[in-house]
Amino acid sequence: MKIICLIEDTAVNDKLFNEEGMSLFVEYNGKNYIIDTGISGRAVENARRMRLPVDDISAVFLTHNHLAHVGGIEQIMRLNPKAQIYLRAGAKQEVFRKNGLFKSPVGLGKGFFKKYADNLILFNNFSEVCEGFYLASCENFDEKAENPDKSYFTVSEEEKKPHPYDFSDESFAVIFPKKRKADGLILIGGCFHCGAENILETIAQRYYGIPILAVIGGFHFAGSNPKTINCSADYITAQSRALKLSGAEKIYACHCTGFRGFDLMDEILGDRIMYLGGGEALEF
Repeated sequence: MKIICLIEDTAVNDKLFNEEGMSLFVEYNGKNYIIDTGISGRAVENARRMRLPVDDISAVFLTHNHLAHVGGIEQIMRLNPKAQIYLRAGAKQEVFRKNGLFKSPVGLGKGFFKKYADNLILFNNFSEVCEGFYLASCENFDEKAENPDKSYFTVSEEEKKPHPYDFSDESFAVIFPKKRKADGLILIGGCFHCGAENILETIAQRYYGIPILAVIGGFHFAGSNPKTINCSADYITAQSRALKLSGAEKIYACHCTGFRGFDLMDEILGDRIMYLGGGEALEF
């Protein structure tokens, strides 16, 4: 099994694009998959530059309906018009972000769901992409462990008033890279808005006793400026300790983790944590 970072906020060389987004190319059991698509078509361009078969994708998994993760879906689907798109059903509810007195949509609207109705596989809490590759949602909601960024909200069509973001579009991938599932799993998230600690508790309950080989994704400790953090250092420390206590062998942080957030994680996790830049590959 191989995971290649197509794009994120950094790149390992100047021949690759970078952007405030995330996209991963996954080679698993003879098939190719995309996890998130970045904010633009640059993930596709990077795949071409790395000579990856981006026109031979079996399915696309969108961790949540935020543009940094879904914005490049059009370019992927032009090359793979028959590919399946996995997304939680809650993603049909529009999410907005506060920007002072204004609000702006953060994801794909109704047109996306209409255009790709034949490709979409909308699941509620759990779905199987193929044997050994599963999608799940958070089942543990300790408010203290949820990401403290409260700038996101939804607006119900019935009441026409804002409601707190309830993570109903967010999910994560669980992949078993070895023949025996008992040998370990890989957890891949987008932004861990629910909180890494809550998701790890969900993993512990659903996959009791199975070691975590790696946790991969952004942890939403930074906003548009990766040198700053959008939450307290204590929150980052708590999430890092949860990762350490989970026994995860490796943590590959990227995207919205931010540089300052990564440094704080590094103080707790040491040699267990690495930054995953655009163009880097992992093998399991």
